Amino acid sequence: MKRRSFITGGSALLAGSGLGVAAAAPDAVGPGFDREFDLVVVGSGTGLAAALIAASEGLSVLVLEKAGVIGGTTLVSGGVLWVPVNRVMQREGLDDNRDDAKRYLTRLSRGQASAEIIDAFIDNGADMLEAVERHSPIRWRVSRFMGRMPDYHAEWPGAMTHGRSVETAVEAAGALGGHLISLLYEGCLAAGVEFWTEAPAQRLITTELSGSRRVSGIQVRRGTVTQNVRAHRGVILATGGFERNAEMKTHFLRGPSPYTLGAPGNRGDGIHMGMAVGADLRNMNECWHLVVYKALAEAQGHLAGGAGLFGQVDKTQPGAIVVNRHGERFFNEAGSYDASWQSFHTWENWGDFRYRNLPAYTLSDHALREAGFVAGCRAGEPLPEWVLQADTLEGLAVQAGINATALQRTVERFNRHAAQGRDPDYHRGESLMDTLGSGDAADTLRPLTEGPYYLAEISPADLGTSGGLRVNGKAQVVDVFDQPIPGLYASGNTAGVGGPGALYGGGGGTLGPAMTFAYIAARHAAGAEAYSAVPREGA
Repeated sequence: MKRRSFITGGSALLAGSGLGVAAAAPDAVGPGFDREFDLVVVGSGTGLAAALIAASEGLSVLVLEKAGVIGGTTLVSGGVLWVPVNRVMQREGLDDNRDDAKRYLTRLSRGQASAEIIDAFIDNGADMLEAVERHSPIRWRVSRFMGRMPDYHAEWPGAMTHGRSVETAVEAAGALGGHLISLLYEGCLAAGVEFWTEAPAQRLITTELSGSRRVSGIQVRRGTVTQNVRAHRGVILATGGFERNAEMKTHFLRGPSPYTLGAPGNRGDGIHMGMAVGADLRNMNECWHLVVYKALAEAQGHLAGGAGLFGQVDKTQPGAIVVNRHGERFFNEAGSYDASWQSFHTWENWGDFRYRNLPAYTLSDHALREAGFVAGCRAGEPLPEWVLQADTLEGLAVQAGINATALQRTVERFNRHAAQGRDPDYHRGESLMDTLGSGDAADTLRPLTEGPYYLAEISPADLGTSGGLRVNGKAQVVDVFDQPIPGLYASGNTAGVGGPGALYGGGGGTLGPAMTFAYIAARHAAGAEAYSAVPREGA
């Protein structure tokens, strides 16, 4: 496949690309198995980093992909990786240090990542970037998004204002995540990796060896045929999260997250397979946070690409605030997207026992409408019918069922302080991230003074879930008795690593840890003792 096929758009452009490997006649490789490889990687997003490194170490590698195209959620991502203490920034004259990185990450984790996981990320991230450069066409540079990509909480001790977010150095049209995937795929092909698409993994195969049970392979469905694939060095689960599984989201997440930008097939398959062989779980209450327009998300069925981001972007603009049904603001609208999601889930322990901040609405003035930041519509374009309009705040409140008196009071208070360049209630404009792109807190805090006014319901959503199988610092999956499960690894949103923990470090806070733990898994598998060819005893 040509590289440009990946970088001219998102997943839809890859449909029918023919990446699937034609089914081969089963080889006689031993009792109960149809094919054999040193390593099997399940999932073709950031898991490609594991496939690339393992194959470059001399292992035979198979990548299994449930969908008809490779790339997973990474395909429609921004393609940026957040990696502290990386040496890419050193090439560009920027400095970082390990102590600062650990101080920042420890606070960022909110207690949901162990010191072992944080240390593993810091100590392997830079090596991962260099290894990927060495074995693929990728060349990294410090991210140039908006001119300078700071850590998302740049005021915290140990944070940096530039340098920890990196991206591919070659300019590309379309989705940058697609460009990243195309280059990783190219490197994998050159290293001899084999790919099977439309090949959902069904369950892990375990074998009794020397009194203990280890993962020795995986069961795969290819069309109407089920094949058992032996994995001598192990299986790496990189199947994404459970964002497309409503039942899992209901029972694991902190609160509702009904919409997602995650890949359509991400239903927690890898997590289920790991649980079936005794894996422990971590970070299951967290996801990668986002805010979207509810009606737009409903109309799309599932979100994909930039259209799903309008709710996030519009609310941050000068001339907009967010209010709940009580007519109250409840968070810093200009804050980073990862820090907004939980604000919607304040619980009222009286009356109907509801979330106080659901539903919620973006309120915009006419100047923002003219600037083209209402529902993603340019000035002069008709607004969708789900955007309410009125000449007065009272008129809007009546249409939406919002407390009109409280709404008027909220806007008057916001305007009074905004005119002074401050927000004593939610500190909007005080963080570097709040002013990214303008650098001016006064712009961020412009009062809402010009009608007509516009109101649109927004909703918490996600880019994917970020909890999963518990792993140690070697990316080995750990069981409920704190013991590694031999032959089983996990990375990305299948592993309970997160960022590490609860929040993003900065732009690329998903891909940086995901590719780092994929790299760690591949390196450990390459040095692990190979599984002996003994009969399969069970699945």
